[in-house]
Amino acid sequence: MRPGFDLLVRGGEVVNGDARAALDVGVSGGRVAALLAPGSPAVADREIDATGLLVMPGGVDTHTHVAWPYDGTVTVDDWHSATRAAVLGGTTTIMDFVPPGDGGLAARCRARAEEAAAGAVIDFGFHPILTASDTRDVEDIGKVVAEGFTSFKMYTTYEDRRVDDGAAWVLMRAIAAHGGLPGFHAENHEILTSALDDQVRSGHLGLADYPNSRPGLAEAETIHMVSMYARRLNTPVYIFHVSGSDALDAVRFARRAGTVVHAETCTHYLAHDESVFTGEDAWRFVISPPIRAASDRRDLWSGVTDGTVVSVGSDHCAYDTSAKRGWEHDHRKIPAGAPGIEARTPVLWNEAVNVCGLDPCLFVQVSAERAARALGLFPRKGRVAVGADADLVLWDPAHAWTGADLRPVSPSTFSLYESSSGSGFARHVIAGGRLVVEDGRFAGEKGTGSFLAREPMARS
Repeated sequence: MRPGFDLLVRGGEVVNGDARAALDVGVSGGRVAALLAPGSPAVADREIDATGLLVMPGGVDTHTHVAWPYDGTVTVDDWHSATRAAVLGGTTTIMDFVPPGDGGLAARCRARAEEAAAGAVIDFGFHPILTASDTRDVEDIGKVVAEGFTSFKMYTTYEDRRVDDGAAWVLMRAIAAHGGLPGFHAENHEILTSALDDQVRSGHLGLADYPNSRPGLAEAETIHMVSMYARRLNTPVYIFHVSGSDALDAVRFARRAGTVVHAETCTHYLAHDESVFTGEDAWRFVISPPIRAASDRRDLWSGVTDGTVVSVGSDHCAYDTSAKRGWEHDHRKIPAGAPGIEARTPVLWNEAVNVCGLDPCLFVQVSAERAARALGLFPRKGRVAVGADADLVLWDPAHAWTGADLRPVSPSTFSLYESSSGSGFARHVIAGGRLVVEDGRFAGEKGTGSFLAREPMARS
């Protein structure tokens, strides 16, 4: 008889990014302690019957904006409601952002982590946002990397936060020197300005015109630029929310030239196309970069399949509905973004496995493993393996759902998936060895998630 476990998951099929096998999973001390042949003699404080279920690593959402400040207010979620919604969907790790603001970068990072720790029910990490290359922030980069905030985000558009080409170079150089990972919201500001000016002159500012205000060329141009910088600095670079073919082509070009580019896309780009802008309640879909054509969507799925796309984030930002609607004749007045933390995993599964016919192992790669590798979380996250965190999703591939089942963070916000339906849902979820979703119902406790301090990357 094997020594006792805290928890024993019996009868399921373990699915990792490279293999699947019938195995029982023993959990002790918040980690996977053993992978056992089915029915092996073992005892545990609690057993879970996973017969007919897939046992997969918990999802890693690379892109969330929880309790996010905008226009003098904040979004309608908090760390408890957002992470509760995430884990009900099968996500057990989120990567959020440290917003710009007053005070030093290091102080802002610590404050954001403390705020999250008080409410989160799953583990979390952060990408600090950098908006200027002034001496104080540059000097703080090494400090925050040492404290585990190792990936960063810079905007190359938006007047109030963008960095120009020179600042991008200075910041990337400092991040690379300390073993951090520079990341970008990559859209060329001048191209966007020109496109919008054309729309203003022609009077084409309706919701159907929104995609043309942010052409894919703007993404591609900036990806080429920051990829060249990364190549000169011998650093990888992370590109947030790649939206379509132009951006994907730029990523592939940079990789052929020798740059390590981690390309993220988002659930909404894989599940929708630009027809949403002529449909009902089109204001919901104003997101930047825009949702693009059906051909772009197909190309993104090709990128998922061949590994060009390493991760899928939700880009969750739970605006109050009243902040988004009412500006149908002028898309400039609609804040860009939408909630989606609760829907990421079931929508991604349905589109990947049921619609595109991809193998569940590939789903695990793009929902968890590749993201964990890119962001310095592997092998702690992204794999069901001895020694890894016991973040396990016991997935029922036959469970049918509709958009109403994808429970939002607040009744005050909206959904991009209310008309969607599919199958594949989290029956049980274990986070850090704790059973936090049981038979589809939340069973966790507020404040039990932990900050994920990551190690700097080694430079060759």
